[in-house]
Amino acid sequence: MPRLLAIGHVTWDRVAGGDVLGGAVSYAALTAAKLGWEAAVLTCASRDFVPERDLPGIAVFQRLASATTRFQNLYSDSGERQQMLRARSDDIDLSILPDSWRNPEALFLAPVAGEVAGGMATAFEAEVVGAAAQGWLRAFDADGSVSAKTWESSGTDLAGVHVLFLSEQDLPEARRAARELLSAIPMVALTRGWEGLTFLTRDGALDVPALPRTEVDPTGAGDVFAAAFLVRYHETHDVLEASAFASCAASCAVEAVGATGLGDRAEIGKRMALRERLIDEGEWDE
Repeated sequence: MPRLLAIGHVTWDRVAGGDVLGGAVSYAALTAAKLGWEAAVLTCASRDFVPERDLPGIAVFQRLASATTRFQNLYSDSGERQQMLRARSDDIDLSILPDSWRNPEALFLAPVAGEVAGGMATAFEAEVVGAAAQGWLRAFDADGSVSAKTWESSGTDLAGVHVLFLSEQDLPEARRAARELLSAIPMVALTRGWEGLTFLTRDGALDVPALPRTEVDPTGAGDVFAAAFLVRYHETHDVLEASAFASCAASCAVEAVGATGLGDRAEIGKRMALRERLIDEGEWDE
């Protein structure tokens, strides 16, 4: 069975009904497991995170800390997110990871609050390595307000990474930033929510339509996209196929709160067929 390892903080995210499990690693590992892969998480959290309860079926390597990272996500009517950091756990400790997980098929560096050390990918022998940009691009004010910051150490942080997942909300002028980041990595997936994504390489850019759905909770959709992309890219080595597959996986995630709406391969396959039919009927221009 192929294996995906996700590295970063699990989080507790405050929503109207209380706290739900969050963190890019949570969404990524659960997505990979839903797609039939063995999945593991390397994280740091306090005892209020219980792996067997909160991430059943996922191998969790946890360094205990005095706090679990906590966010509050506030969304405007247009879908723009304002985040507040309420607590932060310690940096990721690579030493607690067993040797058996040093060579996964897919590695996903998924920091949410700068907790992943630069160049961590070089400590692994993974066949495909992805990274989520968001955790390196966040500044935190004294009250916990989250804002964008300049990524001054991208070359060091992204050493050994094959594909970077960047949202247009992560940075001002995100497309220009994505092109500049190609000096450090070979591929950037610039996601734009329901509008789709632009996949950039040093040879050019390709716009890929998504499958718009009614959003209940968009939190984690980008992380679902990233994990599904890594899974499918490892299986096919086809950027366009992996992008379409990941877009349809993300369309499942936004229809429910947290990770409760993740789709399996059968559901994603149905949505890919629908997406292709809409494209063929002229609903979108490729």
